[in-house]
Amino acid sequence: MIKKICISFLIFLSFAISLLLFFSNTATEESKYGATEVLLFSIPLAMCLVNSNLIIIPKLLSFQNSYARYKKGIESVLLSVTLILFLLHIGLILLGIGIEVSLLYLVPVSVGIVLITTANTLPRFQLDLNPKEQPKNSNQLWNIVIRPFSFPLFIGGLIMFLCLFLPGNLMMIGFFSILLCTLLASFYMSYRAYQSH
Repeated sequence: MIKKICISFLIFLSFAISLLLFFSNTATEESKYGATEVLLFSIPLAMCLVNSNLIIIPKLLSFQNSYARYKKGIESVLLSVTLILFLLHIGLILLGIGIEVSLLYLVPVSVGIVLITTANTLPRFQLDLNPKEQPKNSNQLWNIVIRPFSFPLFIGGLIMFLCLFLPGNLMMIGFFSILLCTLLASFYMSYRAYQSH
């Protein structure tokens, strides 16, 4: 419920900011960023479209049996996507009204949010085991390796935010270094977990 409230708040806030700027006749640089209406309302509408899944998915017959199990994970993913879109919306509006901001800073923030969300969501997608099947079947292997895979993603996502404090080109070097180390650590820990079972 809290995640849905946060999603609704971010959508409401993005529309409120857009409407405030639209009715205050704030000048935007249309030659660079396109029509004011597109700049102000395209991302809030995209946020609504993305989050319409919260209404559509529970109604799908093929998904109804398992929706309760995956509900929290789906809401976490949609919240992270909404937050990234909200940050992008604010960045584009600031650029549109003439305030210089670097959207490059959104890269480590967005990837950090995605890594943390993925780390928190993946372990919830445990697969059912059939006692009649052989040991180390695909479902059991998934359940064994998913937690060790997720832990480095969470740590890497947190460290990713430190890239914001690095100057200039070092930010992107730090970003790619952390991303590479995070993925390698995740695969290594998963492999270790697989070998030990």
